[in-house]
Amino acid sequence: MKTKLFTLSLLIFSSFAFAQSITNVKTLLTETEYGNARLLVTPLTIDAHAEKPTKTSGVYAILVCFTYKGEQKAIHQDLTRKFAQDGKAELFLAMGAKKDNIVIGNVQFYRRDLMSSENYPKKEDCYK
Repeated sequence: MKTKLFTLSLLIFSSFAFAQSITNVKTLLTETEYGNARLLVTPLTIDAHAEKPTKTSGVYAILVCFTYKGEQKAIHQDLTRKFAQDGKAELFLAMGAKKDNIVIGNVQFYRRDLMSSENYPKKEDCYK
């Protein structure tokens, strides 16, 4: 009985979660078991009054400006599928990067479906 209730509540929660709108994320620079740096991105704030369900692509995106061994770099990535599948995203920053070689600068999380493509943050913005 407890297993059935747990499963039912998990199904209800997961379907409710995908009908919500992520409005902010939390980032954490981590290392894998092999010592490679990864940026863990998890939803932080959710708008519980969202009207439409989340798509599997083209909704949530992030621009990360960082420095690797003193050189400015940037990654721009769609997070929608990773959020829908795993509830989080793990970003690979640079080949062979260690946590102590990375300095995270500006992080911009945004909704692609709520703005025109001309207004998306661009990698060039990291180098200004």
